[in-house]
Amino acid sequence: MEQYAFEILLFFAALAGSVLNAVAGGGGFIAFPSLVFAGASPVNANAISTVALWPGNIASAKAFQNDIKASKRTLIYLLSISGLGGFLGAILLIFASSKAFEFLVPYFLLFSWLLFSFSSKILAYFNSRKEAQKSFSYDHKKLVPLLILGIYGGYFGAGLGMMVLTVFTFYGMKNLNEMNGLKVLMVAVNNGVAAFTLLFSGFIDWHFTLIMIAGALIGGYYGASVTRKINQDILKKIIIVIGGLITLYFFIVK
Repeated sequence: MEQYAFEILLFFAALAGSVLNAVAGGGGFIAFPSLVFAGASPVNANAISTVALWPGNIASAKAFQNDIKASKRTLIYLLSISGLGGFLGAILLIFASSKAFEFLVPYFLLFSWLLFSFSSKILAYFNSRKEAQKSFSYDHKKLVPLLILGIYGGYFGAGLGMMVLTVFTFYGMKNLNEMNGLKVLMVAVNNGVAAFTLLFSGFIDWHFTLIMIAGALIGGYYGASVTRKINQDILKKIIIVIGGLITLYFFIVK
């Protein structure tokens, strides 16, 4: 009976996580701790979450495809950087100390929570200081920040979408729909490359993973569909409360 309860928990955690990633970000606050509560080690939970939520990212990216106005060259540039970062981050997760990862998890969650909680003020600050651009413009100077974000995404990933949005705003983008579209596409590629790399790591519990993939596909597609309708202020406040409690929990049990 307890096993079925965990399976139901993981299905809805993946569904909710994918919806949140498509709408406002913060899905990692749901999927990752749910796996830990179900008995997975932090490293395994991180790997499973990366693999399981990836199909949801693909579904969300497809729903945003008409909002993306960037050139083909720019898309290749962004996705290549994101994919390379995902690979390097996954390799780091596989070969680095699992104890180091477990030590860092609460701090990663805290940083992601703070960024998410104050994202509106951060984005507003950059919006007020940068000249607006119609779309993302190619510039090799933008390589390093995006690569660092990609490595973080492959290694842990919670809050990656919000970080990407912050960087886009810093670069002068103001079209939120296109920013969300590029964000979801970049995260999909980043997580996809990381997920493929992690398939051979021995960290993946396929029983948990397949259950979560089913939830992620549903949540990813419908999450992108409702992103223009849902009251994001209320949703964000809920995520802030949940994320704060989960972050506090991981510091207490650290």
